[in-house]
Amino acid sequence: MKQIISALSLVFIFCLFPSSMLSQGWAPQTSNTNEIFYSVNFTNDQTGWACGNNGVIRATTNSGVNWLTQTSTFPGPWFEVYFINSQTGWICGGNGVLRKTTDGGSNWFSISSGTSSTLYCIFFIDAQTGWVVGGPQTPRKTTDGGNNWVQQAIPIGGTIWTVNFIDAQTGYASLDGGGFLKTTNGGTNWISYSTGTGGTVWSTFFTDSQTGYICTDGGGIRKTTNGGVNWIAQSSGTGQLLHWAFFPASGTGFTGYISGWGGTILATVNGGTNWTAQISGTVQNLRSMYFPSSVTGWAVGDNGTILKTTTGGISPVNIISTEVPESFEMYQNYPNPFNPITQIKFQIPKSEFVKLTVFDMLGREIETLVNEELNAGKYNADWNAANYTSGVYFYRLNSANYSETKRMVLIK
Repeated sequence: MKQIISALSLVFIFCLFPSSMLSQGWAPQTSNTNEIFYSVNFTNDQTGWACGNNGVIRATTNSGVNWLTQTSTFPGPWFEVYFINSQTGWICGGNGVLRKTTDGGSNWFSISSGTSSTLYCIFFIDAQTGWVVGGPQTPRKTTDGGNNWVQQAIPIGGTIWTVNFIDAQTGYASLDGGGFLKTTNGGTNWISYSTGTGGTVWSTFFTDSQTGYICTDGGGIRKTTNGGVNWIAQSSGTGQLLHWAFFPASGTGFTGYISGWGGTILATVNGGTNWTAQISGTVQNLRSMYFPSSVTGWAVGDNGTILKTTTGGISPVNIISTEVPESFEMYQNYPNPFNPITQIKFQIPKSEFVKLTVFDMLGREIETLVNEELNAGKYNADWNAANYTSGVYFYRLNSANYSETKRMVLIK
């Protein structure tokens, strides 16, 4: 009889709440288009842009609750959008087309790139200095906000897919055929290094001058700790094409994300020693990601897909058993001590409103992990403490009939 009740409870819960709702670290947003999105960029947690095929540009000023259409008089495709602040941004695409805005995208005006080649990526270190790349052609640099572009020479040929700089002098670019380029003088000279892979290097991301990552075809991830001179393969656990890498916590390089084909999203909290697949809730190819803060980010891709997370992709609460427990109970978090993610398990014997909160040493509530009505069962909730400093924290489970507090230790 107990097994029958548990089975019926499971059916009831999943009828009311699909699995994507029960465990959703990434949630879809409405883009009102079926076009492919190639790029997404945010200047803060509220203001961002996405661009793609057939001249599509979408913008939001409310964290993606609404994505509004912007026009640029170009049929596309747009491959990259990049903003240096909430007003000033650039967008690049096919046929060497470049546009710039100084009013948040309300108006986009043409600027000459000096080439008719496809432009795949644009990056600015400040409002004046930037680079644009594409293929097959060499990088171009501007020092006047994009009004004029100067071609730079590179030692190898091929399509350049991405370019990014950590300061005005030090930058990196990824190419097809396993190519990787580095400059330490603003692009006056580019040096080629072997990545050890023959596939296309779709994306590169450096967290500091020495530590960087690339992602490639066939689930390939490689890491360097000496500025790109040598690359070490990391295990991704997937054979999908990996298209975009992003590490939100600049300067630490521990927590990062990679998106790719088939709805793939991978995450690491230890600099790539381990990569864990996250539940994206889609099978669409994901082509770009951007995190304006450590746990809030967006991923975009095919068929108008826009996904958002406010938990670093972690599903805040997961049901692990629908067997009805005999009593309330909250367990010690694991691991403890931890860095930066820990798991808190609890159980409730009947359906009721539950709140799970985290407090600092001064008793201030700093995070709410669960704040909803849950059915009877056993659950776990993850806390990502990437935004917090080492120290002692407390977590409390509250309901109408139960309250308990436990201690945990964050060590970075």
